[in-house]
Amino acid sequence: MVSPPVTQRSDDDSERFGLRRGRGSDSGQGPEYGKLFVGEGGYSFVYLVRELPSTQCPDPPPLLYALKKVLAASSEQLKEAWHEIEVMRKVSHPNIMPLLRHATLPAQGEGGAQQCIYMLMPLFQEGSLVDELERKQAVGSSLSTQEILSIFLQVCKAVQALHRQNPPLAHRDIKPHNVLLQRAHSSQSVLARSGGSDGSLHDSDNADAQEQLLQGNEAGASSSNRAAHSSAAGIHAVLMDFGSTAAARITIHNRLEALAAQEDADRHCSAPYKAPELYDVPSECQLDERVDVWSLGALLYFMMYGVSPFEQVLNEAGGSLALAVINNKISWPQASTHSAHLKSLVQFCMESRHQKRPSIDDIISRTRQLLE
Repeated sequence: MVSPPVTQRSDDDSERFGLRRGRGSDSGQGPEYGKLFVGEGGYSFVYLVRELPSTQCPDPPPLLYALKKVLAASSEQLKEAWHEIEVMRKVSHPNIMPLLRHATLPAQGEGGAQQCIYMLMPLFQEGSLVDELERKQAVGSSLSTQEILSIFLQVCKAVQALHRQNPPLAHRDIKPHNVLLQRAHSSQSVLARSGGSDGSLHDSDNADAQEQLLQGNEAGASSSNRAAHSSAAGIHAVLMDFGSTAAARITIHNRLEALAAQEDADRHCSAPYKAPELYDVPSECQLDERVDVWSLGALLYFMMYGVSPFEQVLNEAGGSLALAVINNKISWPQASTHSAHLKSLVQFCMESRHQKRPSIDDIISRTRQLLE
């Protein structure tokens, strides 16, 4: 799914969505989508949908999609939803969740909202990294070193695409729930497109890039490199959820600005994966995209052990997650089947002094060396 639902319920799949083209326009009826599943969380919903037959497309492809619906009850919520759309439209990369179509429509009083924002995305049938590790643990297994490094490299490439924007962007909420997986043996194309261009949602801007994404390929990549963004183990990974993404480089001049940055991080960054400089922002400092590098280290740790690096502190009575992160008190299991190289890579990412923390290019270079 596009995002992990908080609650789940099944619905009659005959219920239909007939979304119109345009931002609330009444012109041009597009294909209808039948609802198969609903996930709820906060003021957003995730629907598992399929395209239904129509006069424009009487025999649509038998593919499933994920449709995210955001109920915007305020101008701020509307702004946040559109910000996520703009990031996904701007940054095109095989390891970043693509936005197939989108629309903004009147909410008609639903949930007290003024507008409904719809985002149509591919369905990743394996779910998130959390789902994958839970399946492994259920049968007494774990990710192999090859799988860990391959998935990690793909996520790093997605982060690199953000960091290379002008100005650089930071994702700011890298965590296992925001990494989705698809195996090569899946019956559904990793990046299935909606049938027809006359759809109810706006088509994504770069159609050529979408076609290449279908092959797991970057624009301009040769056929010999088409698998470069998927793992050798046949797992394709994408980074999703860009609601927290923001300009990476922020200059803090005083205590007031530091507190504002700290409060913003509290709202947008998941605590166990948040960089130490965001827990206690100095009054005079420069924050940058390396907050993501710290989170990548914590993500790598999760792939190795199935928990965050500071899980032990979270389970202790009176334990302080903030102090553990600031002091870099990572809990390393005594018994581990993973190589010292993986542990070293985690430590390389999770350098407490953000000025000395490596760049995403450094992380990718070292990861590639370990894969050779």
